[in-house]
Amino acid sequence: MAEDVLFAIQTEAAELNTKVVEDTDKYLIFRSNDILFGVHSDSVKEIITQTNITIIPMLPAHISGVVNLRGLIVPIIDFRRLLGQPWETNRCIIVLEYDGVQLGILVDDVDQMVDVYPKRILPVPYQNGQNVQKLVTGMYSLPEGGGTLMMLDIEFLYHEQ
Repeated sequence: MAEDVLFAIQTEAAELNTKVVEDTDKYLIFRSNDILFGVHSDSVKEIITQTNITIIPMLPAHISGVVNLRGLIVPIIDFRRLLGQPWETNRCIIVLEYDGVQLGILVDDVDQMVDVYPKRILPVPYQNGQNVQKLVTGMYSLPEGGGTLMMLDIEFLYHEQ
């Protein structure tokens, strides 16, 4: 009888140890030139599908201009140009906020929100001559063969522009 109780306690303890719950973070997936990028949902303020971008002269080529967002002027970075990719039509803007400052990125399209296990984010392999290490903080394999997600470093967008 005591052996049965001991076995039941050990079995229950083993089940509790195997049911470790991993914390997840929500990320918004977007595409640029068929590359999947993820940005933490806490940084995303809104998604704009149709708006006019006001062009400002003498800005770097990757800055498209600004938009008026309910009285707030938001600079817009063309993500394709930032990556050295050709211009594309039918795009949308993701408005991000970092340290109280809003910034928009012009991307090909927005895909979905996903749960990401932070402990499963891998470092970006070194690529000679590529700026990808500055732009992303890591890589994440999406479930069910969904591809590889490049984790966007929004701090880089704010400080290197």
